Amino acid sequence: MVNLPDYHQGGALQAPSTQLQSPLTSYVQANLLAANVPEFITVPTDENGKKARFVLFGKGAAADFYASAFTTADATDRCTNGTFAEYVTNGAFGSDTGWTKGTGWTIAAGVATATGAISTAISQTSAITLIAGYTYTITYDITRTAGTITPSIGGTAGTAQNADGTYTETIVAGSTQILAFTGAGFSGTLDNVTVTGWVLGTGWTTDGSTAIATGAIDTDLSQTVNSAYPLVEGQIYYVTFTMTRSAGSVAVSLGGGTAGTSRSSAATFSEYITAGSTQDILFDASGFSGTIDTVTVLPAAKVPADTTNGTASEQNPVGWFLNSNVDTISIVSAGTPIITASFYK
Repeated sequence: MVNLPDYHQGGALQAPSTQLQSPLTSYVQANLLAANVPEFITVPTDENGKKARFVLFGKGAAADFYASAFTTADATDRCTNGTFAEYVTNGAFGSDTGWTKGTGWTIAAGVATATGAISTAISQTSAITLIAGYTYTITYDITRTAGTITPSIGGTAGTAQNADGTYTETIVAGSTQILAFTGAGFSGTLDNVTVTGWVLGTGWTTDGSTAIATGAIDTDLSQTVNSAYPLVEGQIYYVTFTMTRSAGSVAVSLGGGTAGTSRSSAATFSEYITAGSTQDILFDASGFSGTIDTVTVLPAAKVPADTTNGTASEQNPVGWFLNSNVDTISIVSAGTPIITASFYK
């Protein structure tokens, strides 16, 4: 979060006469707030691409509001693939498409088959961009009559397998966008390949659109935040997710900090959580059976519990001088006021 100077001096508003030059195009934005739901305002630019240097706030109701300013990176969703979309195309091998087959590989009858104790690969470009250094979970089935087969993500190899079974492992992606299985004298079949950006504790699976917990489990569903958009210790984030449930409960934590509210019903939830010192988004299950979907983690202003909490400059600010790197302003209220933000050069 960018710290912005308060322009009050001695309790009196100092007119920013040198800043109030010609107004920008679309320089006034009005937002009707829903209670406790942040709205994000993009700082406008003029015809020459220069950002506004000053903003005045106004409100159309008595309810207090709170504001925070962020750079573009600060305002980015910290959750990667919160909809649990599938990285693999045609992982069930339902057709002879989506894969590049090395010598000896064929696709038919719902499996990929390696014939002749081969040492070639079957591969494809990931359907979703892989992030180098990011941890992914790969699951697949094999049958085997000879040799071994090894999965790789982004050029990083996983574990060589030499027996029939269903395998799940985490791999830190390399710098390419390739998902591959490479044989070493391998004869056998490959099927049901899935890749997700989440680390799945025992009992968690994904189906390409949700995370599924089966068996009243007590394990975690987690991911490491993209290093380009890290969690900031002590910063407040607005977390949303959709949950179905047949047993138990789930609680979210960020960066190893204090967990959010334990949830034990089916609904779409939202809450403010303060990040700890690590880079993990974690759903902690307690006897949980159900699904998790549509996860977002956004930096946001927080409605303080009372007027003595929070940052003073965030509570009902009349206006701010804007630093050159401020791209986004988050506003939130416990009520439903109409907030206007008037920007000037």
